[in-house]
Amino acid sequence: MSTLALTASAPLYAEDEQTTVIDGRCQYPDRVAEYRNETTLILCDTATITQSATITTLDFSQRSWGSTARFTGNRTGDTIAISTVALRGGSPVAARGSCEIFHRDDGRLSVISCLVKAGSRSIAANFVPSRL
Repeated sequence: MSTLALTASAPLYAEDEQTTVIDGRCQYPDRVAEYRNETTLILCDTATITQSATITTLDFSQRSWGSTARFTGNRTGDTIAISTVALRGGSPVAARGSCEIFHRDDGRLSVISCLVKAGSRSIAANFVPSRL
């Protein structure tokens, strides 16, 4: 009598994920800060970039508070088309907009800038890394 073994197929390796943590702060030029009544301006002192094969997440956080905003979407080059955003303590909600990663001439990170719309709310993050 022969036995037939059935097994569920499983991937041979987990999806590669790369995480980068950057110290700095969210800061806004005066002309942007003028719109703080219409736009939620994210506060942060750390940005974490998590990149998988298909999805990128930018998580802006405060050391004392934890995550203040998490933007998720598909990355093409230095542009991330955002599909969801989660604000501090909340669940992800549908969003539309983008995040841009800017570099200096020497290739180092200069700024991460996000602007999205989630429902009737506009949300912005403008992260500048520490220069130390």
